[in-house]
Amino acid sequence: MYSPMNSQDNVDPRHRVRLGDESELMAAVPAMLGFHPHRSMVLIAFQAGGSGVGPTMRHDLVLAGDHVDRRAGRHTRATPEMLDVIDHLAGYCALENIPAVMAVFVDDRLDRAVRTPHLLDVEALVLELDTTLASFGVQLSAALAASEIADSACWWSLRGPQRHGSMSDPSASPMTVARVLDGYPVRRSRRELAETVVPGPAETVRAVAAEMSRQRRDGGRSHADELTSVLSYVARGPYDTELDPTDIARIGIAIGHIQVRDALLALTLGDDAGFVEEFWTALSRVLPRCERAIAATLLAFSAYVRGDGPMARIAIDAALDADDTYSLARLLDRSLSAGAGPELVREVAETGFACARACGVRLPGDPFGRR
Repeated sequence: MYSPMNSQDNVDPRHRVRLGDESELMAAVPAMLGFHPHRSMVLIAFQAGGSGVGPTMRHDLVLAGDHVDRRAGRHTRATPEMLDVIDHLAGYCALENIPAVMAVFVDDRLDRAVRTPHLLDVEALVLELDTTLASFGVQLSAALAASEIADSACWWSLRGPQRHGSMSDPSASPMTVARVLDGYPVRRSRRELAETVVPGPAETVRAVAAEMSRQRRDGGRSHADELTSVLSYVARGPYDTELDPTDIARIGIAIGHIQVRDALLALTLGDDAGFVEEFWTALSRVLPRCERAIAATLLAFSAYVRGDGPMARIAIDAALDADDTYSLARLLDRSLSAGAGPELVREVAETGFACARACGVRLPGDPFGRR
C-alpha cells in the first residue's frame, strides 16, 4: 500500500531538523514513515530549490525473482503491479509539483556483493522509475538500496557513480528524535503499527456492548452533554487504564451522533492532537463494530491531518473492516488513495468548531470562541 504523506513540514516547527548525507537520510526513513520498512520501495520527495524533504511514499516491494513473467508485453523484470505503482506515484509527484525524488529500496533479499535475481529486479525498477518520472517532468535524483535500516547497516547506490556507506543509528536520527518529542513513536514494522488498532480484549468489547444497550434503554442526553462528556474523557490519561466499560460505552454512544463526531474532528488541530490520537487508538480497540468504525475513522482523520499516511491508511482499513459502509471512512479512503494532501482534510476539521458551537460548546482553539 502506498501512502503519499509524511514530511518534515508535518513536524512541530520547534523540532524541525536538518538532514545531511545519504547515511543520515537513510537512517531517517523509519521516522518519515512511522515504522521500519521491510521489503519496501520508498520514494522521498524533495521540495523545490532543495529547501527540504517533502512527502514520503512507500509501497510493498513485489519482485519477480526467479519467476520473470514476459507475458506482460514489455521486456522488463519489473512486475505488472510495480509498473502500475510507478505510474501512479509518478502521476502523484507531477500533480503535487514535486521536482525530484530519491528512491530507497529496503529488502532483506538484497546483497550488494551478490547479483541475485532480486537485485536485478530492483535495478530494473530503477530504470522504470527513471523513465516514468522523467515523462512526468520529475527527476530521480538518486536510488539507494539496503537489506535493512539499522545502525551501521550497509547502503549502496543503484545508479550513477557507485557509492556505498554505513548508516547512522536510526534511533538517534534527528528526525526520529523530533517525531518522539512530538509524541509519536517509531514502530519496528508496519505490522506492529497495525497491531495498535487490533480489536480486543474480547471480554471488554462484550462488556462495553452490554453497557451501551443498558444506557440506551435509560434514555439519551443532549448533544452538548455528550460532547462535554467526551471532552472530559479526552483530557484524562492514560486512557487504556482509566476508562471502564461504562465510560467507554458513554463515549461510543456520543460519537454515534454525527454532530458530536464532526465537532470532535476539530481536536486534531489543537496542541493536544497527539493525546487525542492516542485516545481514539485505544477506543477503536474496545468498542463494538459500528462504533469501532467511528473511532478508527477519527483516528485516521487525525493521522491524515498531521500528514501520517501509513497510520491513516491502517486506521481507515480498520474502520472499513468494522463497517465497510461507513461514509466518512470511505471518503477518507478515496482521498488518501487519490493522494489528496492533509490541507484538504484540515479544512474539514476546521468546520468542527462550528459544529461544537451548534451543540452549545466552545472548543479550545476555536477562532470565534470567547476570549
